[in-house]
Amino acid sequence: MKYYFDTALFIYALETKSEQAKKLFQDALLDGRVGTSVVTVMEYCTGCIKNDAYVSVEKFVDFLHDYDFELHRVDEETAMIAARVRAKYPAFKQMDALQIASAIAAKADVFYTNDKQLIQFKHSITKVVRPDC
Repeated sequence: MKYYFDTALFIYALETKSEQAKKLFQDALLDGRVGTSVVTVMEYCTGCIKNDAYVSVEKFVDFLHDYDFELHRVDEETAMIAARVRAKYPAFKQMDALQIASAIAAKADVFYTNDKQLIQFKHSITKVVRPDC
């Protein structure tokens, strides 16, 4: 199995110390491969840098490397998938469409998000799941 994570789950696990979020990561790591997109790096680090929390940036980057997260880059294919997502779900924000598109392009089985709106997304391979965190 391949699990992809939206930004909020990293915030819950690393900043708010949510036990449910930590367990979600642990279970995914035990069951298969894990990943996220460069959009997550931008979103997570923006708040940290804005608040001069550079230690949090380091902790996040270390977490990605220590657990060998696949980091999907946004390329032309991903951008086209995101465009199709936004065309079908126009209420989705651009960054959310890029997150889902990254999971699809990476052939993830599951995309974890805390965004209630995104669970309406349907795809033949990648399932969007909103865990209880």
